[in-house]
Amino acid sequence: MRYLIYSCCFEAPHFETEMEVAKIAISEGHEVFFVICESDLRTCFVNPRHKGAICYTCRSKIRNGIDFLNIPNERIIRLSQFIFRNDIAVNDSFTSINELKKFEYKGSDIGLAVASSIISYTRDHEFDVLKYKDEIKDGIATAIMVHEKGEQILDSVNPDVVIMFNGRFLEYRPLMRLCEKRSIDFYTHERGGSIDRYMMRKNSTPHTVSFSKMEIEELWRNAGEDKYVIGKEFFLNRRNKVMQSWDVYTKEQQAGILPTSFDRSKRNIGIFNSSMDEYEGIADFKNGLYADDNAGIEQLCTSFSHLENYHFYLRVHPNLKGIDNAQNRSIAALSRFANLTIIPADDPIDSYALMDAVDVVITFGSTMGIEAVFWNKSSLLLRRAFHEDLGGIIKPESHQQAVETLIDIPATTPNDDALKYGYWVVMFGVKYQHFKADGLFSGKFLNKKIEPSIGSKIKSKIDVLVNGK
Repeated sequence: MRYLIYSCCFEAPHFETEMEVAKIAISEGHEVFFVICESDLRTCFVNPRHKGAICYTCRSKIRNGIDFLNIPNERIIRLSQFIFRNDIAVNDSFTSINELKKFEYKGSDIGLAVASSIISYTRDHEFDVLKYKDEIKDGIATAIMVHEKGEQILDSVNPDVVIMFNGRFLEYRPLMRLCEKRSIDFYTHERGGSIDRYMMRKNSTPHTVSFSKMEIEELWRNAGEDKYVIGKEFFLNRRNKVMQSWDVYTKEQQAGILPTSFDRSKRNIGIFNSSMDEYEGIADFKNGLYADDNAGIEQLCTSFSHLENYHFYLRVHPNLKGIDNAQNRSIAALSRFANLTIIPADDPIDSYALMDAVDVVITFGSTMGIEAVFWNKSSLLLRRAFHEDLGGIIKPESHQQAVETLIDIPATTPNDDALKYGYWVVMFGVKYQHFKADGLFSGKFLNKKIEPSIGSKIKSKIDVLVNGK
């Protein structure tokens, strides 16, 4: 078989994952080709503003890794080898993010990919399209270039399998759509459930809800008896602030601390939100009941404003700390509701103490929703999530139904479905054979740390000195 690895993300563990896939494929007798960027992309996930220092680092590390694998030069494909007409005329002036998201080029939803990339870069799900018009223009141009050159690369290499990072960003989505159009199997990769694993999604992306739900059930069905212990440990580790596969967002919170005004005589409702920039550019997570999370909170507070015995507590996700974006500005405006207490992102109040104290938990996709189920707490889910079909999750089909559920909260019944989720989060993905991570962003491949060359490091430092960070 012929593998084509599209490699333009140098950060660990993502590039090392591509090295891992290449090493395994070569050992099995397959042909491996790498597509590399040599500053061809005007913007990308790791270097949205196309800074020289980052380009030097990226190019050098990727090339050193490919050399370490002894990939023949004729199997190293450069984007610059292929023709791209810069005079392709497209509309890159958009009046709203929704308009941008709907933009397509030759059947490829590159507008959604560009929006997703800029949302991740700005940490703002409603970024100002006029303020970021240059970034949009560069994003559209880059995505079109990847589409045009991608067609030529697929024609030239004729791969059986294509490997790429993530699949949702603007420099990857066009190639992924081309693979779909040509019925070429592709895999997107991401971090796995722990630092010693990586995710590989065949003909799908890491964010596909249906795939994740199927994977949760399949892993549980095929697991050994230790699955109960592993599933339980996930929830205990979350509560005990043990780092598993990503940062521990609750590490600055003080155990057992509740809001000073917490009144146990009332019907208390805990809302645990998410940072909307993490999923707003992903079609699979489109909100169902409400325009967005804050609109849902506003409607709920309005519906209960005449009921003095009900009070809402919004635990703002710690990942929103210190960010000036549309979501945080909208949250600040919610302070007008007397029946809502807003707990800021950096407040030391304990999320788990709050979960224990309230009568019911509301989430908009947050893992706290399934954690509430594990801790035998009623849990309402008001947006799509990987755990949406698991037992114990309450999914209202309308705002009115959500209100009725909060007034007459159903009794909880213990079940193993939360353990399914815990087991999946820990165990999903493939164990590395050749790469050994020693942190979230570092590790060694076959006992060697893959790094950029000294020369590229010097160039990077010079670029920073001349042009700034």
